[in-house]
Amino acid sequence: MENKQKHKENLSISRRLRDDFLAGDDNSYSTIYRMYVNDLYAFGLSFHATAELIEDAIHDVFIEIYTHRKILANVENLKIYLMTAFRNRLLFRMKQSAIYVEMKDNVYEMEEHDCQSHLIEQEWETEKQELMQCLLSKLNGNQREALYHHFIENLSYKEIASVMHINYQSAKNLVHRSINKLRALVVNDKRFSTSIW
Repeated sequence: MENKQKHKENLSISRRLRDDFLAGDDNSYSTIYRMYVNDLYAFGLSFHATAELIEDAIHDVFIEIYTHRKILANVENLKIYLMTAFRNRLLFRMKQSAIYVEMKDNVYEMEEHDCQSHLIEQEWETEKQELMQCLLSKLNGNQREALYHHFIENLSYKEIASVMHINYQSAKNLVHRSINKLRALVVNDKRFSTSIW
């Protein structure tokens, strides 16, 4: 009940900010940015994207809504709109980046990047987080994304469907199947049952 009330309040605030922004108030634009930038960044991390790609995708989305603010006129849920736009932009940038990396001849640069990424991960990961990562790695990208939206962002199935461009029933099935798969993995692996739960 408390989550539903908070959700309604956030929706009301974002609609007011959207309306003020559409009316020409640039302070509202700044407030919208501050309100959602951390959520978008965290969402980007769930795709295992680099900080640079995430920041560029966020920048793209906010430049787009600033230069074409009228596109927000019919947007009911600003957070869902921003997450969807960000997801599309990030996936596009990741695809472009992958093509670029494949074209690079300098293997040393790629190995150096991998080494740095590994060191950063080691600094941030505890044993429990490493086990959770191992567990989540057994899921495909769509399953991980659906669980992120459901448990981290607290999105409804309808909202998950909107962000992921799938129908309501597919979103519901995806979340439930992902949870069931995780449960089965936990039951079958003693490391998870003793260290995480």
